[in-house]
Amino acid sequence: MAKMHTLKWKQKEAMELAELAKKHKVIAVARIERFPAALFQKIRKSLSGKAIIRVSKTRVFARALKEAGINAEKLQPFLEGSIAIIFTDMDPFELYLTIKKNKGKTAAKAGMIAEKDIVVPKGDTGLPPGPDLADLKAGGLNPQMKGSSIIIPKDVTVTKAGETVTEGVAKALAKLDIKPIEVGLNVSCALMNGELFEASVLDIDLDKTFNTLMDAHRKAFNLSVEIAFIMPENAEVLLQKAFRESKALSIEAGIINSATAPEILAKAQAQAQALKALVKPAPSKEEPEKDTDKQQEKTEPKEDTGHSNEKPEEKKEDTK
Repeated sequence: MAKMHTLKWKQKEAMELAELAKKHKVIAVARIERFPAALFQKIRKSLSGKAIIRVSKTRVFARALKEAGINAEKLQPFLEGSIAIIFTDMDPFELYLTIKKNKGKTAAKAGMIAEKDIVVPKGDTGLPPGPDLADLKAGGLNPQMKGSSIIIPKDVTVTKAGETVTEGVAKALAKLDIKPIEVGLNVSCALMNGELFEASVLDIDLDKTFNTLMDAHRKAFNLSVEIAFIMPENAEVLLQKAFRESKALSIEAGIINSATAPEILAKAQAQAQALKALVKPAPSKEEPEKDTDKQQEKTEPKEDTGHSNEKPEEKKEDTK
């Protein structure tokens, strides 16, 4: 009787999963081992209206995919252990980032590997003196009494990144209600239109990707302007560049129009001023006339005043 009931449940579960697989374009698989139930409910709530999360057995899910006409061969390596199946029409990358943002804190357990340093901050613990003092010491702390409570005098790194959390540390952290382990739903892969996206592909740095795309866009835009490949995005810039270059050519060639007239006239005026500065001023007309008058006075012969320089003998000859 119990087997019959289990069989009917599996058949019903497989049919429901098959219908969900047919209705949604993306199917994602997430590992839920040691995942806090409270956080799982929080993620379900955050995805309400965007995605449906179902927890099912791997064999039942594989059967459901087969009934939905979906080749489960690519998903098979990820169908191990406790899994949750997510059905959605969201983009796989958007789904992964949404789930990645919904992380929570949980207590550290003995045997866990710390992903980052676990630090106990200094301050008043609020714990009274007693057995708790010994537990904190066993956790590698240096607790001290101050008044009626235990204090931690300075920050202490109880477990470094990559190290294993010890039993003493786990117990001390629990006493202090410190939950240092950050957990989130571990999406291992997503299937869309027969294409599989693994977590390593889906886990992208949004800021880094955005900056990379912006840099690629800037380089492509500059190249399109440089080679004059006109398109809606760069048309205005190309027209402005063409106007500047044609205007500069017109000014150089002295072609006057409404755009170049002010610059050409200003250029001509500047050249004229420069030329004027190079030419020496001509001498005034009055000074050369005065010089010629003096020269004439020197060259003109003196008038005959009646006095003769002839000898007396010559005069006598004239009287004869």
